Amino acid sequence: MSGHAVTLEDLLVRFQSASESLERSYCELQGRVQALTAELEREREERIRLERLAGMGEMAMELAHEIRNPLASIELYASMLEGEYAEQIVRSVRLLNHSVTNVLQFGRPVMPAPERMSVSRLLEGIRVFLQPIAQQKRIRIATDCDSECVAIADHELLHRMLLNLVLNAVRETPMDGKVSLSGRVAGCDVLIAVEDSGPGIQDERMARIFDPMFSTSREGCGLGL
Repeated sequence: MSGHAVTLEDLLVRFQSASESLERSYCELQGRVQALTAELEREREERIRLERLAGMGEMAMELAHEIRNPLASIELYASMLEGEYAEQIVRSVRLLNHSVTNVLQFGRPVMPAPERMSVSRLLEGIRVFLQPIAQQKRIRIATDCDSECVAIADHELLHRMLLNLVLNAVRETPMDGKVSLSGRVAGCDVLIAVEDSGPGIQDERMARIFDPMFSTSREGCGLGL
């Protein structure tokens, strides 16, 4: 026979190799199809979520607008009164007005306006605002920040974010607990920390803390963070 003759064993080896190559190609193709299917499903779920949030946002904004005017009147008249209870009314109204602001800002495009600010004054202002509320649970709010600690950021956005974070800490901290606010310079950055003596956040909930409308508190609406 010729030297180029192909034996049955050679044919079987080639067939086996071709079969394995075809199987690998099929598995790769199947994997790509599954990945594309999963991506399409994620996009579909995200679209449904955004549509639902848009509808909830519109309803929330209408309600917030209805609430804001009466709140302004209550704060005005309460500020004309004297005494501890009047001060408590004013503080409560301002806190409620802060929640209304969270609702009104929900879904709006954020346009930061960075400015130079004192982190020490920012943290102290938050402490002064929330300490009367924390005092109801005998919680002490402490600040620790160098007076020369300065940051470049949007003051209103940073203030609102930290106020929400500290308010959450106060709500979750047990009686006679402590909430600490600190700020320090780290190279070219400024690190701001909020710590409390509460139970912390469970791992399975940690991934959702920035999701709109997600809240573990009966008093929260899930828009703070």
